[in-house]
Amino acid sequence: MPFTLPFLFDSDVTNWIVLGLVLSLLEVIVPGVYLIWFGFAAFAMSILVYFMPLVLTTQLIWFAVFSAVFALIGLYIYGYIFKKTKTPQEYRHLNDSAAQYVGQIVTLAQDVVDNNSKVKIGDTYWLAYCEKPLKKGDTAKVTGVKDNLILVIE
Repeated sequence: MPFTLPFLFDSDVTNWIVLGLVLSLLEVIVPGVYLIWFGFAAFAMSILVYFMPLVLTTQLIWFAVFSAVFALIGLYIYGYIFKKTKTPQEYRHLNDSAAQYVGQIVTLAQDVVDNNSKVKIGDTYWLAYCEKPLKKGDTAKVTGVKDNLILVIE
């Protein structure tokens, strides 16, 4: 007589179905997209246990195997989806406001002292790093961003 899971019901099949439903419902509540694959593994376990009554240890081993297989399937699917969806060029620097100024010509708001200065872009002053001894009012090109705050100019 196989040992049943000591969860809710007398049937191992029912226990695995309930676990699969709980994991699938938790997928809706918990942030992330990984519990659904463990839910699928629990559903697969219910099918396996229905046709082959197994002891608890063997059930847990098979659940681990199914979980790994479904997690790899999920990883492949998400990788395929993310590879197909590309961010449009105009939105590439949407949350990186300093990087959107790379390539622009700016005017220095103060002299370069110790390789640091300020440039005015629109109504905002940005810290700028420059290795050339430029003066206030000179123009320079933004060539990069350092630490998301400092514009590198030449």
